[in-house]
Amino acid sequence: MFNTKIYQALSGTVSCNAARLKCFCLIVNAIIRHRTVNLTILATTADGKSCLTQSRYRRFQDFFLKFSLCLTTVSKVILARIPKPAGGYILAMDRTNWQFGRRHINFLVIAIVVGKVSIPIAWTILPKKTKSGNSNAYQRKQLTKKLLAVLPATEITVLTMDREFIGKQWLEWLNEQDVAYIVRIKKNVWVGKNQAGKLARRPGPQRKERLVIFGLELFFASKSMKGKGRDESLMVISNCFSGKEALKIYRQRWGIERLFGHLKRNGFDLEATHMTDARKLERLFALTVLAFLFSFAWGCRLRENSEKMTAAAKRKSIFRLGLEDILTLLAQNPKDPSIEFHQNEFWQWLQSETFESIFLV
Repeated sequence: MFNTKIYQALSGTVSCNAARLKCFCLIVNAIIRHRTVNLTILATTADGKSCLTQSRYRRFQDFFLKFSLCLTTVSKVILARIPKPAGGYILAMDRTNWQFGRRHINFLVIAIVVGKVSIPIAWTILPKKTKSGNSNAYQRKQLTKKLLAVLPATEITVLTMDREFIGKQWLEWLNEQDVAYIVRIKKNVWVGKNQAGKLARRPGPQRKERLVIFGLELFFASKSMKGKGRDESLMVISNCFSGKEALKIYRQRWGIERLFGHLKRNGFDLEATHMTDARKLERLFALTVLAFLFSFAWGCRLRENSEKMTAAAKRKSIFRLGLEDILTLLAQNPKDPSIEFHQNEFWQWLQSETFESIFLV
């Protein structure tokens, strides 16, 4: 039943034939049910057919090995289901990595900030030879081009980035694309005639004028981060935002860190895959993101009626609230009138073109 409903929701939007789309939907269903991406476990998911688990496993292998999947189309499907905020989308770029054997796997991701988490909209695997897993300007440009193919710069409020995403060539290119950005910098970066760390220690209000940073005229803002054994400053630069506004927006970037936790050990155990091929991994990531989107968005829908929720349910993250409710719905007997009503509500919601309950910052 769940496979069919996902198929109905995605039919006509994901560009592949019916058989491949059904396999696509079955894998998304299996990731949610088993909370893992390990194909051996996913292959045990019943799909209404009498085929053996081994046959289903080979079918999943063929999906990743032989079938083409347009990741741009998947990005469009994800974007269409996220309500557009009045001021545009706040984005975050970051990298997540893990190790399988001797192979280091590094994903470079751009995600839309949604509440306290983020939802990926563009992603790529960094090459094996990438130094220390860090991306270079060329790789960031290629990923951002994928982003701009589905989300024009006019609809982007700002792209937030951590300290590894700096450099004149990269930031200058973003300026040329009319993409606003806020990026954290290290204390040894020169801001005008002073290093950032020295400038951050100066008392007084935030500077409003532009300063020369990486050879570009940019805004600089800083904030003390004392406490819990640390004594440092948060220092950011931006081509459009200054002062407290830049610092406030940048704080929302942490949602992408929570996202990685949900995709990995705290959610769908993305690190459990034995895949190392870049094309296969990018497809697997797309399926896992859809599983996350359905779970998180349904949690947002449930949180709308928080007055009916127990105290324990209110303490759960929105993602976990949605995921656990979906798992409960799939496991319960639909002959119970109350369960049948709730299930029908979920099936109807799943067909929505946009998940209106998602709240954006």
